Amino acid sequence: MFAGAAREAVFSRPEVIRRINADFIPVALKAAFVNRPPDGDEGLLYREIARSKIAPQGICVVNSAGKVLNWALMFDDDKSVLAFLDHARERFAKYPDAQQPVAAERHARFPSEKLEDTEDSGKVLPVPDRHPGGQRCPAAAALPRGTVVVRLIGRALDKDGKPVADTVRQENYVEDRFHIDVDMQERLARALAEAAPGRVKIPNEFARQCVRHAYLGVLDVQPLDNPGGRRGNLTRCEFWAEKVDQTRAPTLWRIEGESHVSIDQMANAGPGDLHEVKLRWHGYVGMDRKRMTRLVLTARGREKLKFGSARGEDANEVASLPGGHRIDMACEVRYGILGAPAAAEQVTAAAPAPPPGAPPLEVPEQARRQIMDALGLPFLVFRDKVLQDLKLSKEQQQSLEERLLGTVQDTMQFFQNLGNKQPEDREEELHTYRQRVQEKLSVFLKHTLKDNQLKRLRQLELQQQGPFALGQPEIVKDLKITADQRRQFAGIVQEMEKKIQPLLQDAQSGGNPEEIRPKVMQIRKDHAGKIVALLNDTQKKQWKELLGPPLTLAD
Repeated sequence: MFAGAAREAVFSRPEVIRRINADFIPVALKAAFVNRPPDGDEGLLYREIARSKIAPQGICVVNSAGKVLNWALMFDDDKSVLAFLDHARERFAKYPDAQQPVAAERHARFPSEKLEDTEDSGKVLPVPDRHPGGQRCPAAAALPRGTVVVRLIGRALDKDGKPVADTVRQENYVEDRFHIDVDMQERLARALAEAAPGRVKIPNEFARQCVRHAYLGVLDVQPLDNPGGRRGNLTRCEFWAEKVDQTRAPTLWRIEGESHVSIDQMANAGPGDLHEVKLRWHGYVGMDRKRMTRLVLTARGREKLKFGSARGEDANEVASLPGGHRIDMACEVRYGILGAPAAAEQVTAAAPAPPPGAPPLEVPEQARRQIMDALGLPFLVFRDKVLQDLKLSKEQQQSLEERLLGTVQDTMQFFQNLGNKQPEDREEELHTYRQRVQEKLSVFLKHTLKDNQLKRLRQLELQQQGPFALGQPEIVKDLKITADQRRQFAGIVQEMEKKIQPLLQDAQSGGNPEEIRPKVMQIRKDHAGKIVALLNDTQKKQWKELLGPPLTLAD
């Protein structure tokens, strides 16, 4: 279940709250860990839950031994939610522990759409009462020393300028967190130190990060860097700083700024959907040489959001939870940001810097491929054949090679440091690291490559993804892929994942990767063909045009 939809439509009802508090122990799991379980005892529980999952999110009931009793993705109506809780309680009374096997019951919609049960694995899970001494909870990612942890709160305002009382709906109230890494702090400090007296232009990367998180609604409506692949239109993003006291240290700077971002092609959006946020920013930032000591910002302005316009009124919201609910808002909004250096318990030791005068790294093609495998598809840009295909200028080539050398050094240090961490910490740290370096690379490429080169790079990324990219919202829209095609597409992907899962489990249990990898690739190839077969002739032609001239990387 998407967390916002579950909170808004299911877990906000007084009778549901009462029933859960009386008969259940509510636990919020990180979806990333359900999909990619960490190591250790906690990871075993995540793997057990993931065995029977219907989708990346959902509502799951387990017994005291961690055995799944029930899954539900949606419900027929509000009464069905209470019936689901009653049914789960009855199953718990019959299967309270691991003394007898229990199959996981699964409902795409409870109770009308029953799916096939998942049989008990037969494994008895350890049930520790706390994390082992010295080990960090996987959900609490360790941060590099010096990272600033930022908390954001946003509120919709009524016609009198007061916060809307309803804090259940995400279009009325939102909380978020993000991090400002040491590199960005140093760039900010350098800009402040090198500027002439008076107002100082703050680096766009810092301003952009604040603007990126200041929006109401679910993740799918994010107006800047939308998860559907669209960046949004950032028509204004200027932050300025002016020193408050010329004599004090650490220094205090007053911040003012304006931002205006809009998007009309969001993830899972439809015709007529749009999101626009226009804000004025005020606040302060404290700097002690190269480090930020505190951050206090407020923003006020106007926000307009239309989402799910084609759905009509959501009279029965629990029956379509994965799509969220229809939103149609236009009102004044207010945001507040507080940032401070990460606490000692959040910090991991920083990786050592390379020794002065160290010779530059030579990056063979094998290492370039490994960087892409480790950090994600955007790093395809550093492959030799891709660099040649983009027809770079000498200056662009040099800039990209320097960027690659820095990426290799930073990644080697990261993975060396990661190897010293507890197994349950590694997955979350790796996920956070990937997200951070991909965001930095995106900004770098935007300022380094020309529009036609960025377009070609996108074609090459689609070629690497193959037909599985057809599920991306912008491609769905461009190719006019129907709802029936999307349903069949999802079925093919689920079938593929079901076949691949045992191979991945074999790899995690010590199987030979050289034997397993070709099997996984063949399964993907077979199912990619099935996806292409879903397209009509016009769509196949359009898909071929999106891919552009083929480039074989010969992996």
